[in-house]
Amino acid sequence: MRIMLIGNAGTGKSTFARAVAAQTGWPLLALDRVWHTMDYSHAAKLKFAQTQRQFMAAHADWLIDGNYGGTMALRLAQADLVVVMTCPRVVALLRVVRRSLMFRRDPRSRPDMAPGFVEHFDADYWAFLRYVWAYPVRYRATIAPKLRTMRSNQRVVVVRTRRQKQALLRALTSR
Repeated sequence: MRIMLIGNAGTGKSTFARAVAAQTGWPLLALDRVWHTMDYSHAAKLKFAQTQRQFMAAHADWLIDGNYGGTMALRLAQADLVVVMTCPRVVALLRVVRRSLMFRRDPRSRPDMAPGFVEHFDADYWAFLRYVWAYPVRYRATIAPKLRTMRSNQRVVVVRTRRQKQALLRALTSR
């Protein structure tokens, strides 16, 4: 099974992805871990896309955690299942701030982040919080239309609650 996990920051994508990988043995590519080792240049964007292509080609089953709209089409073309994690944006914001504070105290709290990544509470962080707040609008405008172009053999599952996450985890791991 080839699974693409997307959704707003703070919705539990990475935690869910790690749980699925641990229970199935499927390889997991955490896009934050890859992207935040790069210098964010044009060359880095090309390398980022190539890393994803190589990962998907190397594995029959895989999980890829992360949005990254610039390379979403690559993953979408190959995914069997797209899991869209969602929650109220106030909840997402609170979770993002909480995890940032935890990460600042203990970088091991986010194993999906690149080694050496440092989160700064600066203008970029405030811009990121605005991104989180505006995500539902951006999702409807840019991501939802892409999902409507999926092939008939691809599925989309929208997960809104903890109970739905648990049910999906059971379904994926009982195969």
